[in-house]
Amino acid sequence: MMKFSALFIFLFYSSIFYAQETVMYRLILTDKGVSEYSIDEPEKFLSQKSIDRRMRQGFSIDETDLPISPTYFDALIEAGASIQTYSKWVKTVVVTLDDEESPDIVKNLPFVAECYPVFRGLATYSREKERKGEKEEYPVFTPENGDFDDYGDAWTQISLSNGHLLHNRGFKGNDITIAVLDGGFRGANAANYFDHSKILGVKNFTHQNENLFYSSIDHGTKVLSCMLTNNPSEMIGTAPEASYYLFKTEVNGSEFPVEEDYWIAAVEYADSLGVDIVSTSLGYFTFDDPNMNHVQMQLDGETVPISRAASMAAYKGMILCNSAGNERVSDWRKIIFPADAKNILTVGAIAGDSSLAYFSSVGYTSDERVKPDIMAMGLDVTVIGAYGKEKSNGTSFSCPIISGLTASLWQALPSFNSLKLMDLIRKSADRYQNPDGEYGYGIPDYFKAYTEGLFESLIPSKLISDHLVFDSKESRIYVRGGNDSQTRLSIYTSMGIKVLDTRMVSDYLDVSYLNKGIYIVCFQNGNKQYTGKFVIR
Repeated sequence: MMKFSALFIFLFYSSIFYAQETVMYRLILTDKGVSEYSIDEPEKFLSQKSIDRRMRQGFSIDETDLPISPTYFDALIEAGASIQTYSKWVKTVVVTLDDEESPDIVKNLPFVAECYPVFRGLATYSREKERKGEKEEYPVFTPENGDFDDYGDAWTQISLSNGHLLHNRGFKGNDITIAVLDGGFRGANAANYFDHSKILGVKNFTHQNENLFYSSIDHGTKVLSCMLTNNPSEMIGTAPEASYYLFKTEVNGSEFPVEEDYWIAAVEYADSLGVDIVSTSLGYFTFDDPNMNHVQMQLDGETVPISRAASMAAYKGMILCNSAGNERVSDWRKIIFPADAKNILTVGAIAGDSSLAYFSSVGYTSDERVKPDIMAMGLDVTVIGAYGKEKSNGTSFSCPIISGLTASLWQALPSFNSLKLMDLIRKSADRYQNPDGEYGYGIPDYFKAYTEGLFESLIPSKLISDHLVFDSKESRIYVRGGNDSQTRLSIYTSMGIKVLDTRMVSDYLDVSYLNKGIYIVCFQNGNKQYTGKFVIR
């Protein structure tokens, strides 16, 4: 992994390339063998941050977290296999084989349940040698002076979900780590729209050896910009204060299922690092070899390994956001893999006027679950590419908008676990009561999710009424749905003297200035009225 600061990056490796015709096979294992590790000592195979994240959210470390036994790898190598990548979650290993007889030998190993090809073509490998003493200079991140609330061209893409209201309260993704999985991040190291100190590292999981920042692809840079950009008056992303890992899992120039295996490896690696959110604007269904294609009946979140792995992420304490796909105008039409996964946020695309983007893939899943989950702007999205600011289309960009908003919300509600936070986001959406296969649950309101989550997280004993909570420690009254022009709050003494009558402009009201005593509070929202009692001691 390469790590770099805002000023420079050290380059450790150069590569000598050679290419060869090759076939890669995915092996489905019966089990992972006898592990040399134990779930009672997770610090030996997970970072402390990963362990702490699970414990904080109430998720246990289990057998799926244990690595594959080295004896299995030894047996595969002895049978003529070279290990390319593997997954401990879904028990797979991808290998290349020395000769035509090796597949039969590998298939006959007692721990191999299935063996089938996932790549066929020209693979580029490298032998790396260390290169010391070189560095590259990058522009210093210098945000322009001005009001942070001035989002410039990105205003619509954040305001559609009221994300700016989270930012106004100081929630911009700080202390949240996001892994971005993509095909290339050309120019991301040089963009002066980014705070480069927020990029913790990069890693290439594919057989395609290239420097991620000098790739021919800047798709990942554009995706990243939807979250990380912080250039007031021009563009502000949805999580400018979050930290990021950039992972290459996509092979440029071809399409084979092995990319799904690289994707799984990256998600597992993100888990081991303690990443909170995975943002992935990738998806699969057809390949260069039609015999490897997926079919729509597999859209059940379990059949295809990549979807099964995606479904597991939430139980590790991570939230995985995946683009729904851009196939609505193709013969396929449906969401693509792993957008069918369970317990993730599958993100479709809308235009700036909230209408459905013409390309946004539709649901439902084959087992009739609602997909996509939620929607965000994906048409005429402002992004930063290798050559500066531009407009782009796709669920590739609605997805990171949601990833960043989710990071900002999680900063605001750190006590919520991954499952509970995703449920809160879905419930905030405008079609939650009447979902469909085009919009899913609709456009989420992240400020509504925040106020609802804040209300839920307050100690139940402080409840005044269904819509009012008094926090005696902070001397605040929290109001569900308080940030609304139709709401008013009045406070009376126990003798009936009115001491306050105000329109609510926030989700809470500071009453620390009141004298000690018993008070009656009346909250009015349109034609509905709620009353309760609280005590200032």
